[in-house]
Amino acid sequence: MTASAPATGTTLEQATAGTRAVEIKFTIRTDQQLHAVRLFELERGDGEAREVYFFDTPQLDLFRQGVILRARLVKGGKDDSTVKIRPVDPAKIGDDWKKRSGFKLEADAVGEKVVRSASLSAEQKAGEIRDVATGKRDLRKLFSLDQESFLAAYAPMKIDFSKLKPLGPVQVLRWRFDQDDVPYDLTAEEWRLPDGKDLLEVSIKVEREEAAGAREIFETFLRGLGLDTEGAQETKTRVALEYFAAKL
Repeated sequence: MTASAPATGTTLEQATAGTRAVEIKFTIRTDQQLHAVRLFELERGDGEAREVYFFDTPQLDLFRQGVILRARLVKGGKDDSTVKIRPVDPAKIGDDWKKRSGFKLEADAVGEKVVRSASLSAEQKAGEIRDVATGKRDLRKLFSLDQESFLAAYAPMKIDFSKLKPLGPVQVLRWRFDQDDVPYDLTAEEWRLPDGKDLLEVSIKVEREEAAGAREIFETFLRGLGLDTEGAQETKTRVALEYFAAKL
């Protein structure tokens, strides 16, 4: 199966077939981040604070085969864990999974690329993620039986939890806001790595049927603000994983 495709017109519709929603994302170029923060009036005190951990081998064997294990601590909210597989063919995902709480079948359009993913999330009790990240609790206990069953059914390899290391945390700030020229809710996420590098991403999430038109509106809006939508479009997850794996 093709993992990605140009995210325009009919091709976008084809590339997102079988998904329920499409998240359209643009990474703000490093030298334009401050400009974007000011344009969108993103105050640090207003952002939802999160800490994000990933779990993988030092060689990123899971990520390289399309499997992501993630845990998020959410200040003032519910912590959660997520297992994600990408790319996927939605037609090959059993209907019973699609009905389960915490399951998502979505497409991400990052720059000119589209990838379909399936994920299953579960709430975590306070302190559980931190205990796993610090080695006080076994990693396997972080994920539910349903999450392990999902991985066993659809991951392209058998996962040996004993070989996985915690990668993180990434310090995250997340904002939801509106703009008059965009008929969709906007989300901005700033991911800050320990070396001080920031990644700023802005996104919208729409129903699949709206995706082609929504992407054009969103991209036109960003360009109108002087923001580059054609530069290097990095995925937050890849940058974070490669950074922390290099530190092991």
